[in-house]
Amino acid sequence: MTEFTRRAAIGSALGALVAGATTSSIPAMAAGRLTIPANSMRLMRRIERELRDGKILAVTRQWQVNFSAQGRGIAINGQQIFAKVDAPEQLAQLAAIEEARSTNGMFPILLGEAGEILAAGTSTSQEDVDAAIKEAESMIKRHSSSATQRAQRMAYLAQLQQTGGTLLEQMPRDLFYPSEETVHSIKPVNLPDGSHGEFEFSFSARCAPGERWLAHAKRQIITRIGDDERHSSETWALNA
Repeated sequence: MTEFTRRAAIGSALGALVAGATTSSIPAMAAGRLTIPANSMRLMRRIERELRDGKILAVTRQWQVNFSAQGRGIAINGQQIFAKVDAPEQLAQLAAIEEARSTNGMFPILLGEAGEILAAGTSTSQEDVDAAIKEAESMIKRHSSSATQRAQRMAYLAQLQQTGGTLLEQMPRDLFYPSEETVHSIKPVNLPDGSHGEFEFSFSARCAPGERWLAHAKRQIITRIGDDERHSSETWALNA
């Protein structure tokens, strides 16, 4: 099994375990309706992922959002107002596609009466996927002259795809009304070839002063395979 395949296996296990970790931090039912921001807010998300050569791939997006009462819950509507992808030079064209991608389809986001995310749309369309695949194929054909180079470029592409993944897949369920309870765990992963790896996960959040809604949240993941260690982080912020 190659190093890239091992890391892909850990990545698959990671999604399920992270989902379980964040679910446990959903806040207890509030006494009465949760308060909501009276004015439009700016939501920011930044993902940073360390690539296999030590370079950093980062995606930053911002949305203008509005909260409103929806039955016993809350509806969040919004639109993307900023997108920036910082990537190695060899990923420049794919980064441009990701940067131009609209994520407005993720709205509305519906919250339950305790502030947990119940439903959201998708931030990736089939047109976005098709454009990225077409550019990926073209890039590999232009620049890959050996099997080793092709494997490296496919690894880069996989990292870009994971970093630009949909918000729905990445959002902690209690993101907008966090419990402020810090979650930390280290999980072993047994790989198909008999080798071992592990990932370390942490999530922390704080509320706006005097309020229950989000001010800042951060999720960090460290993936280890043997002596190889890779860092990823995701930061959220909600400001007036």
